[in-house]
Amino acid sequence: MKQPETAAQSSALHRKAHEAPAAAGSKAAVVVPVTVIVPSYRRKTYLSQALASIAAQEHVQPMEVIVIDDGSKDGTAELASSLGARVIEKAQNQGLAAARHDGVSSAKDAEWVAMLDDDDQWLPHHLHTLWSQRDDHVIVGGTAVTFGGGLPRVHGCPKEVAEVVRSPARLVFPANSFAASATLVRRDVVLAAGNFDRGLRYLEDFDTWLRVLEYGTGLLMPEITCLYRVHPEQISKNRTEMLVSAAEVMAKYKDRPWLTPRVREALAVVEAWDNFQAARAGRDWAEAFQEAAWLIGRPARTRALAKVWMLRRQVRHRSVPPEVRLAVRDATDRSETNDATEPANGAG
Repeated sequence: MKQPETAAQSSALHRKAHEAPAAAGSKAAVVVPVTVIVPSYRRKTYLSQALASIAAQEHVQPMEVIVIDDGSKDGTAELASSLGARVIEKAQNQGLAAARHDGVSSAKDAEWVAMLDDDDQWLPHHLHTLWSQRDDHVIVGGTAVTFGGGLPRVHGCPKEVAEVVRSPARLVFPANSFAASATLVRRDVVLAAGNFDRGLRYLEDFDTWLRVLEYGTGLLMPEITCLYRVHPEQISKNRTEMLVSAAEVMAKYKDRPWLTPRVREALAVVEAWDNFQAARAGRDWAEAFQEAAWLIGRPARTRALAKVWMLRRQVRHRSVPPEVRLAVRDATDRSETNDATEPANGAG
């Protein structure tokens, strides 16, 4: 594995030196060297809920919250500042990747950075859960559950036990299981890996995690620690652009040793299956037949498809604890009130 300029071996020695009791009134929480990066664009109501979920963290608190106001011009910067965040205010909207890039660059005193989108929320145990299990990993991910649209769905660790991710290839196939708003990552490694690519419109987190995992291992945790807001129109609306971004990202890594021919074909299987599903939903039977014929054309493809199907089935059938279901219900109730006034595009 590559090593960043800030050696991993020294991090354990510095952890306790950087941890300090939080201010009075924070229930004896410990302040840890984590900066939370929150990009925001014209979502003041959602942003206030996201920041409240950070303030409600139990046992540990981040040393800093940075809100990147991505050209909102609607009072977002003033709101974030009044809620205790440091604000980076941009004159024009530059998109989510640029916002995250600039947030990481500005978190100069942090050893770790945590991501939170302005329309998502952390559960009270989120930061403590990830922080306590970071060990010598370069990235740690909790599991997220959706709210605001249909039944709750889990995104993250597919099993009820933690998984150590040892190669970027695991994110290519069978899937990227690191939910952006449920992720804690070493800042020095993000910088050594080149930070977020400001030019990407979508999948900037996936792209960054691929490079981060070239420097060390990751940990996927089964605990549900984050609420991920679903906007009903977002999947169908952005599908074409997402596919373009996926091709752009994978082209960057065509010469990486972990992107083997086997992994490439497995990725093609995932894309073909998703195309088949989309064609079937759109009643484009010619396209659906073409994709299905390709999928069953070689035994290796059907084996890869079985692995993808099994992982997605495991995620769909992950149990959601009663207290998390209650949090989802409460967040959904608030969402139904706010969705009429908050846009779905967010920071970008």
